[in-house]
Amino acid sequence: MITLLLAAVAHAAEPDSSKPMDLGSDRAREPVLLFHSGIHHSNGGGIHLTTPQQHIPSAASRTTSDKGPVDLDSANFIIPPQQDPFGFLSEAVDFVRTDIAKPLNFSFEPQLIYIFQHATRSNGPHSFSYIYANINGSLPFDDTDDAKGHLVYNIQANTGIGASTNPYPEVPLGSPYFIDNIITSGRIGLKKLWWRQSFMDDTFTINIGKLYYENFFDLNLAAQNPANQFVAGQLTNSTAVPFPSYGFGFVGEVKASPEIEIRFGTMNALSSGRASGFEKLDQGRLFNIVQARWNPQANHPDALQGNYRVYAWYSNDDVSYTDGGWGAGLSFDQELGGGLVPFLRCGFAQDGAAPATVCWSTGAVLNGFLGRKHDGIGLACTFSNLDGSGLTGGEGWETMVEFFWRIQVTRTLQVSPDVQWFSSGQTGGVEGSWIWGLRCTWNF
Repeated sequence: MITLLLAAVAHAAEPDSSKPMDLGSDRAREPVLLFHSGIHHSNGGGIHLTTPQQHIPSAASRTTSDKGPVDLDSANFIIPPQQDPFGFLSEAVDFVRTDIAKPLNFSFEPQLIYIFQHATRSNGPHSFSYIYANINGSLPFDDTDDAKGHLVYNIQANTGIGASTNPYPEVPLGSPYFIDNIITSGRIGLKKLWWRQSFMDDTFTINIGKLYYENFFDLNLAAQNPANQFVAGQLTNSTAVPFPSYGFGFVGEVKASPEIEIRFGTMNALSSGRASGFEKLDQGRLFNIVQARWNPQANHPDALQGNYRVYAWYSNDDVSYTDGGWGAGLSFDQELGGGLVPFLRCGFAQDGAAPATVCWSTGAVLNGFLGRKHDGIGLACTFSNLDGSGLTGGEGWETMVEFFWRIQVTRTLQVSPDVQWFSSGQTGGVEGSWIWGLRCTWNF
């Protein structure tokens, strides 16, 4: 139903024939494309670094970039690119990129997000307001024909504005997962720092250091990035997977063919996300996962792309959860044309091993809404079975429905009205709460 509704809008809107906004898929093998925010049981959403339409280089300084022509069509913006009121900020960032970062051979990609949400029903605060800052980049050390090595980094910070920063929204609403998948720890910190090395013409890649699993697994073209897609963590990842926070780990990637890729890894399940990532590693609690992805049109980049993933995991973390155990899941996304991308996720976990024992979600995004290249809308729903949850108080089903409308206001600013309908069967949960929101994302 959701896909059919957005398909009708897509046909009526008849967006231009340009390729829809690149919202990312299994792109973690490109170390400066996809990164995440979040801490364990607070958030874990995907924050993209640069995509062809998200970071639009300064109109004043150049009309082309290494990603192709710069979009200067005023029809795609509320305020024309030449009149961007935040231009002075992006010019300052461009100065850091070109005059400081480029000579030192590292990338620098900052992002700023403001989000406000108001819940009609809550067991605590009804309004939540935060500003999130995110800086991503990489430093290449080895770039030969046979091997490519990068040091990847991520810095994050979060602060409340006009509302309490504690507790986070999921606490008064009674959810074991993240109502707002953008907010992170309140203090500035180096959240990720890992070495990425590829071999044999990028057919085999290793990642080792302080990393985050959601950079590599359970990705989705339509529902992955809370900076410009769905805000709720129940939609950006499966609640039936006990993903650890930022911590020490290893991920391997094997490109078996252009259409098939295998990923596998293991990580410290007890990392806090706020320290080195090595804390409590001696306790031997590890999260392990393997995933296969199939893209049947990988050899045809101009064709409609689809990604079909299946994964299985095992965790012996009986500290964060009531028991260790295993689970499995799948994640599909498929372009249908006209900017329409439906998706499906589903997964299950053994009792006591994850926030939910069963989770499934479905919906679609429509990019190029009303013919505006960078705008988009999305509608999706998700259901999580909390019976047998590994977290205290889990019972019944939790339901989330979300709609967003992404509007490219200036060359650097996207504004997204957002509405969620939430109902939780968890002990202390809230039944039937409307959560009205506004998200403002600056990509400089």
